[in-house]
Amino acid sequence: METIDIGVVGMHCQSCVKSVSTLLESLPGVARVEVSLDAGQARISYDPKLASIADFTAAIDEAGFESS
Repeated sequence: METIDIGVVGMHCQSCVKSVSTLLESLPGVARVEVSLDAGQARISYDPKLASIADFTAAIDEAGFESS
């Protein structure tokens, strides 16, 4: 397992946090997700054989937020 922090721009409320969390948790290979509204980031623990950083950034961007 690996852990990465990805910036998430555009979150304004806890509903946004829940949306990003649910989206990332649904991706194959993701074991744990912690999203912080204050920090504007998502910490993702994942299996690199099943998921990649590109998967996470694409999912965040497609949900209407911006990954950084």
